[in-house]
Amino acid sequence: MKKTGGWTGKILRVDLTNLKTEEIDTSQYSSRFLGGIGVAAKLYWDEVTPEVSAFSPENRLIFMTGPLAGTQVPAAPRWVVCSKAPMPVPEQYCYGNLGAYFGAELKSAGYDGLIIEGKADGPCYLWITDGKAEVKKAGHLWKLDTEETRKVIHNELGKTVRIVTCGPAGENRVRIATLSTEIGGSASAGFGAVMGSKNLKAIAVKGSSKLKVVHPTTVKELRDYMKKLLGENSLNPYRQFAPLGNSEPVKQSKCHGCPDGCWRAVYKSDSGKQEVRKCQAMFYYNPWDRKLNNEVTEVSFIATSLANRYGLDTMQLSGIVKLLERCHQEGILDEKETGLPLSKIGSLDFIEALAKKISSREGFGNILAEGVLRAAEKIGKGALELTATNLTKTGFSTAYGPKIFLITALFYATEPRPRVTELHEVCNLVLKWVYWATSNGESSYLSPHVGRAIAKKFWGSELGFDFSTYEGKALAAMKIQNRQFAKECLVLCDFAWPYIDVEGTEDHVGDYDLEAKFLSAVTGMEIDGQGLEKVGERVFNLQRAIVMRERRKGREEDLVPENEYIGTPLEITDLFSLLNSDLLMPGKDGETISRSMMPLDREGFEKMKDEYYTLRGWDVATGLQKREKLRELELDETIEPLEHMGLVK
Repeated sequence: MKKTGGWTGKILRVDLTNLKTEEIDTSQYSSRFLGGIGVAAKLYWDEVTPEVSAFSPENRLIFMTGPLAGTQVPAAPRWVVCSKAPMPVPEQYCYGNLGAYFGAELKSAGYDGLIIEGKADGPCYLWITDGKAEVKKAGHLWKLDTEETRKVIHNELGKTVRIVTCGPAGENRVRIATLSTEIGGSASAGFGAVMGSKNLKAIAVKGSSKLKVVHPTTVKELRDYMKKLLGENSLNPYRQFAPLGNSEPVKQSKCHGCPDGCWRAVYKSDSGKQEVRKCQAMFYYNPWDRKLNNEVTEVSFIATSLANRYGLDTMQLSGIVKLLERCHQEGILDEKETGLPLSKIGSLDFIEALAKKISSREGFGNILAEGVLRAAEKIGKGALELTATNLTKTGFSTAYGPKIFLITALFYATEPRPRVTELHEVCNLVLKWVYWATSNGESSYLSPHVGRAIAKKFWGSELGFDFSTYEGKALAAMKIQNRQFAKECLVLCDFAWPYIDVEGTEDHVGDYDLEAKFLSAVTGMEIDGQGLEKVGERVFNLQRAIVMRERRKGREEDLVPENEYIGTPLEITDLFSLLNSDLLMPGKDGETISRSMMPLDREGFEKMKDEYYTLRGWDVATGLQKREKLRELELDETIEPLEHMGLVK
């Protein structure tokens, strides 16, 4: 097959039931959907019908890289996974985004993506190297944790092999089981359980080929230009944030092609334990550790290790601990019924027992293995109502929530899961303004004037940066979604991209076309920022078609949690509320407001939806997509199936 810049030209299909492989021409998908989440969603649309369950052999586990992975483009190593996911309620189309080295290595081995279907007769793992794929027996790997699994495979195939695996939780179809890579990469939503349901323990990859880049000199020039834009980048919260707890960074742990690093690093605990740590998983157990011990101890460090090794989603694990704590306080559950030391939540004994019981589906752990919402429903006695303050109706966290940011209300309402890349774009920009507002301009360049200029260029209007009004938020939400979907087609690191604000220019406003410039240099395509945003719009609408085909009814289900309409104190669940406990936000004409205790206005939200549907070209009354819009976006294949279900106007 002909290679083009940025792509290998091949997607590998592996049928585990019949032990067959097939190579698919990438170009039949990349011409419209580029790569990453775009191609993955298209493959899902074509191959996973609504009636297929998450644990069915007919479900697909789709891994997809982007056209920039494995090239010299900075911070472009990430890859996506897509499948019918078992964690959301109900089971539905979902996706994850992972870093480390696996994606770039898959490209080096000759493949842009990987489709896993069927179910093996017994435990197995997949070995891919330089255009070849072999299904190997893995009985000796079954029941091993993620770290042990990587060690055994490295001993068998070599230390430089890149691996994605599930832990014991995935083997036992625990709905909150993750996929795990080296240096702390993971994907939630239960993809580890999908892998386990196929008797697939791991995928190991090693490649030696190099990707063609059409204009390598231009890529180098763009890298130099990018450094000038970046400046010192001292404001990036993911480079300056010190994690909570008794641990300290020993050295950075960078993903493939990362020039600067983030707070993904090897951390050392007080007793000398060293492991890679990153993001929310670093401190998910801290609140209970501190509550029990009056400080954060090494227990929090070990709690993260347990989750990583068993392959458990720490967002869901945090929700389960919170549910058990509240049920114990309300007299709904006791230690005898659960077999857990509920009076010692925050202790090492508790989190060890909890992780083990869930991962093995032992005793009460069999209920908790279903995830927070399903577990609460099975517990009964009002337990489900106790989850309403911090979860969506599908079971995901409400971090960076609607009542604070307003814009994010539309992300939560219209997508199958809150996409953190979109949430971060809003949060990170406002957080830099918070630094400006709380330091009289000494700690940040992001003044209200700069914020409004950035909002005008990237979010459609200056009103996007005024969080005292609902005006301008629908346009901002649509543009952020389109651009972030394009970013996840490429697939670019969320900690580095997009460059909407920069330190190295006088006005601090980023380059709208930067991603497109890199894409053009690598692939030879002629595309600008608007063209790339159009691809993002196409992929977003394909996702909308998928979720409509599977479960949604349109506007009546485009909802946010009811708790968002209540002005209650916010639980600290994200970086923004942790660093900005007063919830300061930019208001009209640069004034400082606080959204603490402020609810989302129901009427204001519904008006935002009216405007959003209009901007999207959807039917305002129903929230259904229109035929003419789908044709305009070259999504003709979605029209007939949606028409058959009465889901298109």
